[in-house]
Amino acid sequence: MQKTVVMAESSDIYHDYRVQKEAASLAADGWKVAVFGFRNGRRRPDRSPGAFALTTLPLFPRTRRRLRNLSIVVNAALINLRLLVVGARVYHAHNTMFLWGMWLGARLHRGRFVYDAHEVQWEHGRLLAWLERQFIHRADACINVARGRARAQAERYGLAADAITIIANYPVLDPGAPPPISVAAGGPIRLVYSGGYDLASNRLDLLARAMQRVPAIELHLVAFGYRDSEQVLRRLVGELGLTERVHFHPLVRPDEVMATVASYDVAVNMLTNPGGHLSIRHCSVNKMYEYLAAGRPILCSDLESFVEEFVTGGAAFAVDATDVDDIARGLRQLVAERERLAAMGARAWDLARTRYNWASQEARLLELYAGLAAGGG
Repeated sequence: MQKTVVMAESSDIYHDYRVQKEAASLAADGWKVAVFGFRNGRRRPDRSPGAFALTTLPLFPRTRRRLRNLSIVVNAALINLRLLVVGARVYHAHNTMFLWGMWLGARLHRGRFVYDAHEVQWEHGRLLAWLERQFIHRADACINVARGRARAQAERYGLAADAITIIANYPVLDPGAPPPISVAAGGPIRLVYSGGYDLASNRLDLLARAMQRVPAIELHLVAFGYRDSEQVLRRLVGELGLTERVHFHPLVRPDEVMATVASYDVAVNMLTNPGGHLSIRHCSVNKMYEYLAAGRPILCSDLESFVEEFVTGGAAFAVDATDVDDIARGLRQLVAERERLAAMGARAWDLARTRYNWASQEARLLELYAGLAAGGG
């Protein structure tokens, strides 16, 4: 059979960098790739995310939560049914929602079935955990995004330790990108947060409260809030009198994220782990690696993995993101040690180019697919 692959993902594909990277890498390697997914809004964006076929179904906006949830269920059912009639060599599911359609499609068309299991599904609900348990042993290949998550997954389902391929969510680097610019000597320090956030775990609300005490700081959000997080944060910013210092910007395309982040002074992430979740303890947050690739110093929470990768690596300051006093201390440290920020940005740039980039992960993906194409698994 021709080197064909079909992928499906329930996120907005136009802003899902992982799906785009994998699809583009496979297309460049000679695979004919078709991707099914969702999009925010009725209209398709007037652009193509890559050299692969893309079919997306619309979602209602997050402010209309019940209708959005209903559209997710309907869209997932439609895509799963479509998968049953698509002939491909490889069926690649990016989450549990499409496992049954991918598995049945692979059985019907004698293809290979891949489960890209980069979420800790049993922490997201019983149905998702049940779906994963039903299908993970039927997959010809299983992928995860971080070694700690893969180890826990293997133990939970009785898989061999080496049965899961680790493909981390590191960014594609632009070889022609200029080195990072230094933080300006004067004026406020401009923090930037990129990506999605949930105030239950990412305490941007406490960061805003800490900013009341440190006037030389601005916050720019190129982001969206899950559930009602954005609405709550907007109200809080108004109540705190920070509307001139906290700015909400539209999302940008995945290929524009790093250049956008690089236009600010310091990148920020206040992720916490109030529930002791495995997914956060062994997190592989793509926005953090994008911060490195943009050459930005980072202000982050003191999660173990953040400290290990970014603080110890010399690219970040860490604070207790559940404590307004400690966040304010970190902000004052940024102001007081402003001259260090250029060196930290240079270190971030170096880490991205020597370790945290897509090239090594792409090699693993293509090696896995070569085995699938040859009939292995």
